[in-house]
Formats: sequence, structure tokens, C-alpha cells
Amino acid sequence: MNKTIYKIKSIIILSCVVLISLPYSSYGQEDKSEIQLTDWLIAGPVVQHMPAFADVENIRGETFGLRQFMDSEFLSIADLRPAAGERLTARQGLSLRWQQTNLPEDGNLSGFESPSAENRMHTWYLATNLVTNRWTESTITVKTPHSVALYVNGHRASVKHSMESQDDEPGSLTHNLKLEQGSHRIILKYVMDSETETPASLTTTLSFDEMYDGAFSSGTQPYGPLSLRHITELPETRSVSISADGNYVAVMLREARPDNNSWESWIELRDFESGSTVQTWRGGMNITGMNWSKKDHVFTYTTREGGKGTIWKVNLNEGSHTAILRDVENLGGHQWGPDNAFILYTITERPDANTTGVSRLDGMHDRYPTWRHRSQIYRLDPASGSSERLTAGLLSSQIHTISPDGNTLIFSRTHVDYSERPFTKVELLSMDLNTLETEQLMKAPWIGGASYSPDGSRLLITGSPNAFGDAGRQIDGLANDYDTQAYLFDPSTGDVTGFTRDFDPSVNSAVWGYDGRFIYLTTTDRSFVNVYRYDTRSNRFEKLDTGVEVTGSFSVAENARRAAYIGNGINDPHKAYTFDLRRDRSRLLHFAASDEYDRIRFGTSRDWTFTTEAGSEIDGHVYYPPQFNADESYPVIVYYYGGTTPVNRSFSGRYPMELYAAHGYIVYVLQPSGAIGYGQEFSERHINDWGIRVSGEIIEGVEKFLEAHPYADGDRVGAIGASFGGFMTQLVITETDMFAAAISHAGISNITSYWGDGFWGYLYSSVASANSYPWDSPEIYVDQSPIFRADQINTPLLLLHGMSDTNVPPAESTQLYTALKLLGRDVEFVQIDQQDHHIVDYNKFILWKNTIISYFDRYLKDEPQWWEDKYQ
Repeated sequence: MNKTIYKIKSIIILSCVVLISLPYSSYGQEDKSEIQLTDWLIAGPVVQHMPAFADVENIRGETFGLRQFMDSEFLSIADLRPAAGERLTARQGLSLRWQQTNLPEDGNLSGFESPSAENRMHTWYLATNLVTNRWTESTITVKTPHSVALYVNGHRASVKHSMESQDDEPGSLTHNLKLEQGSHRIILKYVMDSETETPASLTTTLSFDEMYDGAFSSGTQPYGPLSLRHITELPETRSVSISADGNYVAVMLREARPDNNSWESWIELRDFESGSTVQTWRGGMNITGMNWSKKDHVFTYTTREGGKGTIWKVNLNEGSHTAILRDVENLGGHQWGPDNAFILYTITERPDANTTGVSRLDGMHDRYPTWRHRSQIYRLDPASGSSERLTAGLLSSQIHTISPDGNTLIFSRTHVDYSERPFTKVELLSMDLNTLETEQLMKAPWIGGASYSPDGSRLLITGSPNAFGDAGRQIDGLANDYDTQAYLFDPSTGDVTGFTRDFDPSVNSAVWGYDGRFIYLTTTDRSFVNVYRYDTRSNRFEKLDTGVEVTGSFSVAENARRAAYIGNGINDPHKAYTFDLRRDRSRLLHFAASDEYDRIRFGTSRDWTFTTEAGSEIDGHVYYPPQFNADESYPVIVYYYGGTTPVNRSFSGRYPMELYAAHGYIVYVLQPSGAIGYGQEFSERHINDWGIRVSGEIIEGVEKFLEAHPYADGDRVGAIGASFGGFMTQLVITETDMFAAAISHAGISNITSYWGDGFWGYLYSSVASANSYPWDSPEIYVDQSPIFRADQINTPLLLLHGMSDTNVPPAESTQLYTALKLLGRDVEFVQIDQQDHHIVDYNKFILWKNTIISYFDRYLKDEPQWWEDKYQ
């Protein structure tokens, strides 16, 4: 066994109660081991009555006996978080405390007695944490003369219904456990009825193959490393929206429902000052589109079911909650007008289905399943419920902003134009909401959002640095169109000012302050997401101290200097915060899963940058395993994107670095040339590169990282990237054999086929390969395509792909898999059925994540058992 595994064992054993080791002979095999779990938390007894008429047969001819009692859940086991001294509330008026207990080897349960009265049951709950330092397979056996149920991580695993007399051998419950690395909560429900005279006893043993010796420890401390369950099952704060006066913050939350492979979302309304909950709207609803009105304490949200949407209006002053637009098919988003006089919303029109199986494409965009859908704008009178259609025609209309006086709407339409990149142009129009007359304000490529200033004199517009010529472009020639800038546009003169041109961070979103002096910009700022305040008078930028590494959903009050946002970062889960814009003070508003995360022990992290031989500084950061020891040796996972955006410091996400670190890996994340957030000169390097510069930076960065970190094992380094990062993985391993294993999710193997076959291939290439095409640039489309270098790949490679991916077609993985199989290389291809570019199905997401970690365990830890268990 390698050095890293011994290191992990020693740490876990030192921090937990040592298990009792016993000789194991019942298997009759020398390669089996057994340990006994002796340290438990115990709460009980809970005195329960058998139900009335328990001895009367039901419609199935059965009476209510011990079996039925054991199958009835008295409380939610999944919600239990046992800790010594903490309360277990069994029912109203009864509260018990968890008590620390060390059970003797013979299993005698002193103090456990059967109830003295008839038709009563005594129930005890026993809990321990089973910690594994790797994936393991074992058998847990619970031996007792009484009834017992076993729960693993909140889920019922097995149950023993029988009770044995004193003269009989105690019965047992056995269950096969396959546990990932981490801490696992084991709970037993132990039941004695009034008729038994058999003394209480219980032994719990774990048996396993010799290869897992030293992999287990147990104890009653509730602390442990991060697990995939924490990331996927705990409530997550998704977004916030602040009321116009800044007194209330609506918090949108989401929680997984693994049993039915779905998610539940809900709204919690909280007081800005105290953070206390005012009201909650929850109940299995699919809630989207929460919007505050411009005055009063009124907000709306949308629920959706069966393709239809309903807009609900909540008036906090009146205490009312009513549907103001009900069961509208293909309902889109909505936005309040000033003075609560009207709401603008959209409905999507769809053409009749083509049932012939034969169709003619009307241009490249027509490959999109929704391209022929058309979104049109309507106006709703909330008081009367009457609606009026505002737009029609062949093109979709998108709402941007409404003037403060409520008389003008700014909206846009997108025109296809194949004559020049980016092959579409956005037409920005104004509409007189009294006459419905329209006027074109501009027609330009790469325009994003638009919003009126509080006085209605200017529009705040986001768009490409190339959208308005040199107004937003800092460099000579083409800038990276994804390096978004912010502009001020005067509708009366047509003047455009790019006020972020010389500002290195890239603009994610922009919103006016309530008085029009300040503009608040959420930005990609290197690997951070920061908020800056721009003073329109002094033309100065000031970074707000939000107290987090990644700030999102930044919501500014219409009529007050207050804001709310979602904050997270490395080892820092998503939380809701408030911000006093007058005093520049932030405050935690709500942390949905605080109790659970308080029990998680993360590793540390730090920044690490290097300078290339060409003189470029390449940013990066490192995640360390919990209880990292610099005197030991660790496997390394290297993650990068290499495309046009940096890998930011968000907690969790689709590629949770904290989870990889919790599995004993050092994770090195680097930001090669071409990423936005580092200035236009740096982001421009992405154009027409396709790994020419970036692959060398990745290789040089890993070499220098290993040299600077002696505890990083250079023989056990893995590489992983997705989408453009998956392309970079494929390309890099044609240039180096330094990696022990590599993973490419939705990677591009043939730039030409991606350009032509991916729904967005030619559009992304209009930036990444600006003005370069397969017929005139073989040095990009052929020479940089990994498929044409497949014979140079010697690194074991795992290809992952959603088989309904419309962005990077699955053939990009299939053709490289074919090439490598024919070349006799070590390659695996895992296909995720009915998933697009992102894996969003809950159960498939779990399997996908475990596939990644088990593959790295196989090659970087020499632990193939988890992978083999999944893919024999």
C-alpha cells in the first residue's frame, strides 16, 4: 500500500476511537478481517403504545404486530444529527439526550429494560460514525435477541423483526456496505416489547477483505470530511432579491429530493435588519422568477406545472396571496412597471409539430430545438387581470428595462447575419407604451443587457469590447468578445461611453444605485467574483468588501442604499448576506445548512502563481486535504479550463475541488492565458490559439508546481478538464506523458467537426477562431485537433460525455475513443444517457461524480476496487 494511504489512516485513527480488532474465522478464509463497533451514542427509551385495535385484522387479514411496528417510522432518521449531550426530541413533551456509551465485548446492554405495561414498546436509538479513508466493501452484522433496524447515512438499510427467547441463540441482521471515503452515520433502532423477558444485548461487527485493513475507524464525534452527500443533499441558497425600500430580502433556496430524482425550491422572506424569517412559501413547488414591485411590499413569483405557468402576487401589507395570471402555456419571465400599474411578461409561441420526419433547415440556428419558438411581450393589469399584447411578428422580443415614468419600454430583437462574425446582431428598440410606436436605438453585435438610469436620461448597457469600436476596446485589433464591458448610452444623442475600457475585471452584471450616482458591477476579477462601485461623477472604481471570494445575485434596493447577495468561496458554502451601501458593511443573513457544515473539517488552501519562460504570470490556487502533513506524499489532481473564463473559487459546483481534496488529493487549479478578468491583453490571447500557447503553460505550470511542492508526488498526477478544458486535456497528453491518468468531459477532439456539428460550435469559434475557418487555417483546425495526434497519446484516458450534448457533440469523444482503442491505448468511455453538456439529472450526477473520483483512485492511489465495482 502506498505512503499516502498510510498517512490518511494514521490521521483518522488518531482522531477517532480505536476499534476492537478480533480474529475472524466464520468465513473460513484467511484473507478476511473483522472489527467490533463498541463506541456509541444512545438515546432512550422512547415509550410507545401499540395502536388501538392492534389485534384486529386489517383488510389484508393482518394484525398490527412487531413487524408492522418496526416498519413504522416514529421520527425522521434522516434528520437526526447525533452528538453527545444534544437533545433527541422524540415527541411533544418528551426530549432525550444522546449519552456517550462504550459497549462491552459481550454486548450486554445494562439499563435496557422491557416495558412493564402491556401493549407498550421501548425504543432506543444508537448512533456511531464509521469513517473510511478509501472506498471499501464490507459486511456489517448486528447480533441481538431483540428487534433492530439499521440505517446508513439516514437511509434504512435492513431490519430484523424477530425476537428470540433466553434459551435461543440471538438472531442477527447482516448488510453489505459499499462506502466511499468519508464519515458515515450508522444508526440502530432497538426495540423491546412488554412480553419479552430476554435481557438486552447487542454486538455490531464489521467484516471485510484484508486489503481494507486499516481503512476503518469509528467514534461518536460528529466531525468529518466533506462528502458528495453534503454537496448534493443539503439545502442550498440559490439567489436573493431585495425589496424596493430595502426592508425585506427574499431568499430562494433549493434542496434535492433523491427519492424521486428531483429538486424542491422555495422562498424565505427575511427581515433586512434582524435576519429573522417573516414568512416562507414552500410545499413541493417549482418556483422561478421572483420579482419585487417598485413600491409597497408587494412581490410576485412564478410556479410551473405541466408546461403552464402561474404568476402569484404576495402583498405583505394586506397579507394576501393571489394568482394574478393563471395557467398560461409557455409562460416566460415578467417584470413590474413603476407605481405597480402594470406587469410586462412574455409568452413563447411554438410552430405546429412537424410529423413528417423530413425538414428543411433555415440556416445553422435552425438546428436548435427551440429556434422556431418566438417570444412575445404582453402587458398585464394586476388590478383587473386584463392583458394586452405588445409585440408580434417573425422575431422574438426580449424585455430589458422600463423608463421610470412608465411610458417607455426598451426591448431587443436578434437578427441572423451570416455576412460577418458573430453572425447575429442585436437590435435595441424603444416602445412608447401609450401608442406602441417603436424606434430603433441601435443595431450592433454582442450587446447584452440594458437598464434605465433612475432619472431616465441614460441607458446602462453591457456588451463586447468590440460592440462599439474603440469605445470599449483597449487593445489594437480584435479583443476577446467574452471580456464584457459596461457602457453608458444617451438615447437623445446616440453617444456611447465605455467606462470600463481601462478596467481589467470583466463585467458579469451591472445595476444602478437608487440615486443614479453609483453603478454596481459584479465582475470576474481574476479567479474571484467581486463587486465594484463606479462613481459616475468622479469616474472612479471602488471594490466593495463583501467578505467572500465569490459574490453572486447582487440585488440593489430601488429606493434605498441597501443590497443583498449570495456569497461563497473555497471551503465556504453558499450563504445569503446583506450589505449597507451607506456604511459599506456586510452581514450574514442566512446560512441554510449551518449545523451540518459546522461538523465538516476542510483542508486549507493558498494561492500559487508562476511566471512562464515567456514572462507571463499565470495565476493559480491550491486545495489541500484535511489534516494535511507536509512530511507525507500526496497524489495530485490538476484542473484547468484554458478557454475564455477563469476557474473561479466557487464552492462545490460541477467540479468540486473541495471534494477531491477531501478524498486525499492535492488539487492544483491554474488559469492559463486567454481568460477574462485579467485585462484585455491577457484575454485576447485566447483568439486563434486553441492550445498553441496554453498547452505549454499547463505543462510548464505543473512541472514548476511539482518542483516547488516536494509533498506532491510527481508519479501520481492526474489531469482533468471539461468542454474546452476537456479539449485541453486531450491536447496536453499528446505533448507530454507526465500524467498518470487524465479525464476529459465533453472534450473536443476534432475542431472542424465541433465547428460544424456543435449547435454553438461556429458561434464559439467566431471568438476562439475569429475570422479563421477550416478552409484557410489548417494550422488550427487540423494541427491542433487531438484526433490527428491520437498516436501520441500514451496516458490512460477517461472520456465522459452526455449523450444528448448539443454544445460539444458526443462524437467528439466517440471518435477519439475509436482511435485509441484501435491504437491499443488505455482508454475508457463512460456515456451519460439523456444528458446535455451539463449533467443535471440528480441520480446520474451522483454516478458521474463518483466515476471521476473512482477513476483517479484507480490510477493515482492504486485502488481499483471502486471503479471495478461500478464498471466490471
